[in-house]
Amino acid sequence: MSKSQKQTRHIALGTAARITGKTLGAGVSLVALHLATKYFGPVQWGPITAALAWFTVFSYLGSPGVATLTMREVARQESDAESLFGKALGASLLVSAFSGLVAAAVALVVYWDRPNTLILVLILLPGVPLIALFFTSGAILVGRDRSGARATLDFLSSVFLLAATLVVVDTRLPIRGYGAAYVVSLGVSGLCAFGLAAHFVRPRFRGASKGLRSMLRDALPLGQIDLFAVIYARADAVMLFLIKGDRAVALYGLAYQAATFLFALPGMLGNALLPDFMTADAVRREFLARRALDVILTVALPLPLFGFLFARPFVIWLAGARFSSAGGLLTILTIAAAIQLLNGLLFQIAVLRGAIQGIWKTAGVVTAVNLAANGIAVTLWGATGSAWVMVFSELIGFVLYSRIYRSRMPRSLGRRYPLSAVLATVVVGVTWFTLHVGVGLSVGAGASILPRALGMTAVYLAMIWCISYIARRCGNRQHVAGIQLPKGNGRDLST
Repeated sequence: MSKSQKQTRHIALGTAARITGKTLGAGVSLVALHLATKYFGPVQWGPITAALAWFTVFSYLGSPGVATLTMREVARQESDAESLFGKALGASLLVSAFSGLVAAAVALVVYWDRPNTLILVLILLPGVPLIALFFTSGAILVGRDRSGARATLDFLSSVFLLAATLVVVDTRLPIRGYGAAYVVSLGVSGLCAFGLAAHFVRPRFRGASKGLRSMLRDALPLGQIDLFAVIYARADAVMLFLIKGDRAVALYGLAYQAATFLFALPGMLGNALLPDFMTADAVRREFLARRALDVILTVALPLPLFGFLFARPFVIWLAGARFSSAGGLLTILTIAAAIQLLNGLLFQIAVLRGAIQGIWKTAGVVTAVNLAANGIAVTLWGATGSAWVMVFSELIGFVLYSRIYRSRMPRSLGRRYPLSAVLATVVVGVTWFTLHVGVGLSVGAGASILPRALGMTAVYLAMIWCISYIARRCGNRQHVAGIQLPKGNGRDLST
């Protein structure tokens, strides 16, 4: 096996490990979400969603780019991982404590006339440094190419959340009890992440204080990008809660949480690429970027079709008929998620190539557009308007991020595989429509949607393989006939 093939296999295994861990974790999280929404209902779930959105925003302030910077620097062969770990922990915990105080002060102003939500926010805020501990420790694992360990953390954190939810439901605790149990689950997850990271890289705290200022200064641009991203993702929930009330934010929050796994895929793939990408030459980096785009396109292209068919029955299966209106929101968010999958990978590769300044400006523009559009759409159309604003914002982001990507990776777009994925999506969609009209095949409900979705996925992947195989065979015949085509080895970047 050549070096190129070994690296490709290594990246595929790393990505598969993260996706497996995240998928298992998502499944466990969905069980927790099922129990919580069934227990609290739309009215009580609204304040919980708003409080969690507030908590999430300030959690990302707790480690302003430190985790991303640490992950990138630890991946370098010449790095002093022990010292970096120590400085990163000091920087993230210091800033997270300050972030929690700011979050509490601002919440007193915003939620003063909503005491139940305010109290829940204050209960959640001790979890801000715990999130910082989890992110920083997880960054060490990714940087040291321990994808399996990081996948284990993804799964365990979801298990701890499920355990906390079971305690709340079993003992009939109110929403304040849910907040306290949530923080406990974060604490256990953070300690497990630190223990696992310390097993591979023992943090060195001696002299760490001298490097805190320089680390925070270097991480600030990445931190600003993180802040833009989390405001972009969660400000709509806060707006919905303040403008439209509990039920609207509960429905939107459920749809968003159901789509969260999809939003995480680019980050997982980028993290799997990181160790090889940071040590590769320019040609190899273009090849890795091309393969990553192939993986993302495989998921992104059929996603709106799956959302159109399965979103509403999935929501009813997950949370019951009281949340059925969230099905339409999830359908719209799957369109946004399909675009965001591409944007997320373009963002990840641009970060790895060091295009921080351009990313910062683009993230700021997209966030500003999103906030302005949400201010209008939420007021006029509520949760549905907010969901469509997400699609609109992602389209703008795709145009801007594509420009940055093309300036850094000008020759890393393929033709054959993306076309195969497009054709496979069209074939699956037309086949389903034909069966629906011709023989009356329904979408399904309850547990029956799972085997049907898996069956569609299997047909889709089989169609990609067949179309790609035919394209390769036709390409080889053209080459034999005297038409010069690019070679199909690992370093070719033009097909």
